Amino acid sequence: MDILNDILSKLLAGVSHEHIVDMGVVVILTTALLFVDASQRVAIEVLRYNKDNNRCNTISNCILTLIWYGWGRGKYLDPATGKSRRYLMSERLRSDLLTKLCVQYPAWMILSVVFISLPDIPIPSTEMYLDHVFAVLFMAIPFLSECWSIIENLREIVEDNLIDFGMIYLRIIEIIKVWRGHG
Repeated sequence: MDILNDILSKLLAGVSHEHIVDMGVVVILTTALLFVDASQRVAIEVLRYNKDNNRCNTISNCILTLIWYGWGRGKYLDPATGKSRRYLMSERLRSDLLTKLCVQYPAWMILSVVFISLPDIPIPSTEMYLDHVFAVLFMAIPFLSECWSIIENLREIVEDNLIDFGMIYLRIIEIIKVWRGHG
């Protein structure tokens, strides 16, 4: 046990206060993006349930699906398996969140601490150090991963026609006209 304490104390002694603050900022931003990502996944499942079960994606239908219908099996049968599909109770959604929060993101932060604790390795012709570059890169990976996940979710919404953006655009124009007094 003393060996482990010695290793941890030497490892943490090489971490600057600025790096810990930077890690804290990345953790907070990544947590916010993780919330946005999970909300998008839930919204996609609600929209997909309504589309697969021939329900219009109106606000009331989306709320009802989120509260009640989306938690069970719909009438839609998956062509590949012939079984009805589960939507909001998706095991993939739960397991992805658990894996990200408990394994992947902490591992990247630990790698960042390990690399910042290494002796400085100067990069020739620059004022940067290789260990610092890797530490920042490892620290930024969870944040960038969530950004990419949000972009993938947005692409899924657009490519699968889960939302009729033309109708939304026309409604917004209609609201603006009414607001300006021209409607």
